Amino acid sequence: MHKGIYLTINLWIEAEDEPAHDFAKYTLQALPEIIAAGRWRHPWLKVTIKKIFEDTSWNNEVEK
Repeated sequence: MHKGIYLTINLWIEAEDEPAHDFAKYTLQALPEIIAAGRWRHPWLKVTIKKIFEDTSWNNEVEK
């Protein structure tokens, strides 16, 4: 039986980076590669990223 599931995951990604470097753009591009690199542990699971975006909603909570 073929099964599927949608999961919502919040990730906090951090690293040392140059001030002028677009960290959000870099991490958005790197995340699919990071996920694919871990696939060797569960090769029978196919992971397809449907949507990936920067969540800036936490900025509103900090400013309150």
